[in-house]
Amino acid sequence: MQIRKALPIDALGITIVNVYTWKTQYTGLLPDELIDLRIREIKKNSDSIKKRIENGTNYYVALEENTIVGFCSFGKSREEEYKDYGEIYAIYNLEGFKGNGIGRSFFDIAIKYFKEQGFEKFIVKCLVNNPSEEFYKHMGGEIISKTQIEKCGFKIDENIFVFDVK
Repeated sequence: MQIRKALPIDALGITIVNVYTWKTQYTGLLPDELIDLRIREIKKNSDSIKKRIENGTNYYVALEENTIVGFCSFGKSREEEYKDYGEIYAIYNLEGFKGNGIGRSFFDIAIKYFKEQGFEKFIVKCLVNNPSEEFYKHMGGEIISKTQIEKCGFKIDENIFVFDVK
């Protein structure tokens, strides 16, 4: 297993992992129409991720046999209420690659960045009832609030976890 900073050429692989994970993890938690829309918009979302990587957004990928099996993205918090915090925007791993330390490695990389940037805390937003909530609790996160976002006309409830930068 290799973990490295993402390159613009990784955008499609990142998007495929994202879409596959939405299908396997969020079916039953999100409307099927929203998941299907994510699948139909692979090219558009890949182009968007490529631009973010080119513009310096922190993306890291986990590779197995030169194939992306997980990714992470992080930076300054996008939430006004937590503007002095860092934020892990996304951590996604393919189902067959969970439990082998990828998520922990991504956390370590993000925490190193947050320390370098002077953040004392960071947040992670997680879909309510997402099985990954247990991972975030195991990593020391505490739910401090809830938020609701809108994606393509659908309202999505998320828990906001807070972590200390150690």
